[in-house]
Amino acid sequence: MKKVYIIAGIIIVVIMVYSFSSTQTQKKPKKDYVTRIMEMRLKKEQYFRTASDSPFKDKNKIRDLKYFTPDKNYRVTAKLEINKDPETMEMGTSKGTQEIYYKYGYANFTLNDKKLKLLVLKKNLSDKMLFIAFRDQTSGKETYGAGRYMDIAQTKPNEITLDFNQAYSPYCAYNEAFVCPMPPLENQLAVAIKAGEKNFK
Repeated sequence: MKKVYIIAGIIIVVIMVYSFSSTQTQKKPKKDYVTRIMEMRLKKEQYFRTASDSPFKDKNKIRDLKYFTPDKNYRVTAKLEINKDPETMEMGTSKGTQEIYYKYGYANFTLNDKKLKLLVLKKNLSDKMLFIAFRDQTSGKETYGAGRYMDIAQTKPNEITLDFNQAYSPYCAYNEAFVCPMPPLENQLAVAIKAGEKNFK
């Protein structure tokens, strides 16, 4: 028990020293938005190189991943309309099968002076992260034809941030062996989302 108190005391002293020293030195500047996005992309590529579930058999092809230049204009705040009693829906997949998702609600937002709406999904109602699968006017041209995904954290009751710079291609874009849900018809955007991941091929 004495060891526990000694260790706890050491931790407290370290925290006090660190707190004091941090007030005496200038705080490190926060990384800018573009740097954070670029670092996230690098971490994704590093994951693909080492993960057991990586969709890349040939790790050399990871270098072929392409992205739009980060653009803050594609990071928007959306009003979230949550369905009080979410219904389930069947989503078609790249293999012609069906997967069940919950229609959690709708995200209403404005992008480039256009009012848009996206269906927000959950695989399980207990999931903390929200899921959006969408297509836009770049699909099949600059980006993966079947569409792209976004995973979104809900930090406020009726508001979420949609950062299209973090939009990514599903695994089946790199490897046809994977099964990927296709975006619902109501998530076909009539605008070009020139942000996020580009077409791999």
